[in-house]
Amino acid sequence: MMKPVPSEIEYFYPPVTYPNGKRIICKIPSGYVQPALSKSDYQDLSDEFDLEIALVKAVMKVESAGSGFLLKEPSPARPKILFEAHWFYKLTPKPVSQSRPDLSSPVWDRDLYKGGSAEWDERLLDAMEFDEIQALKSASFGLGQVMGFNYTVAGCASIQQFIQENFAGEYWQARHMMNYIVNKNLLGHLKRKNWNKFAFGYNGEKYWENEYDIKLAKAYDRALVA
Repeated sequence: MMKPVPSEIEYFYPPVTYPNGKRIICKIPSGYVQPALSKSDYQDLSDEFDLEIALVKAVMKVESAGSGFLLKEPSPARPKILFEAHWFYKLTPKPVSQSRPDLSSPVWDRDLYKGGSAEWDERLLDAMEFDEIQALKSASFGLGQVMGFNYTVAGCASIQQFIQENFAGEYWQARHMMNYIVNKNLLGHLKRKNWNKFAFGYNGEKYWENEYDIKLAKAYDRALVA
């Protein structure tokens, strides 16, 4: 059973602005450490899902380079995200694309990504000013880069809970990923190292365009000897 998030961690909007100018949409208690995934966490996931640790690490490596937070940011760090303009276009009735085509696009466009902290500061937080909830649903979060609109598949009762857990630490981010894999019936494909079928289910029908299946296989091989 998933550990509860400390009750002091609260979703908060409009964002809290820190003295350094960083804007955060969760209140993080002073002194709270957003824990990285530990060896015992990996072992617990392996035992619970009967899954090689190297397979867990492979998915995380491909999705988020093995870290769920923006580690260059001062504490408290924000989760790694990618804001997907084509999803914001689908989810919002407002014609955001007319004034901010960088936030709302009828088609996926790799060139719209800014990466790192800019995904928060210049994309997600700007989109939230148009539509708070649909913007959150239009971004992928954490170690497994689970999309916000999949919050129920990730095991959360609300998008706010999903955000709280992403800020709490990598343990919760890993659970989101594993819940998604299980609930989308992808666990068997991953266990059997059926890379293309897993890639199709986790990354979408165009997974082959960025060689997602090949990257998974290579990440798994590296994890075995790490």
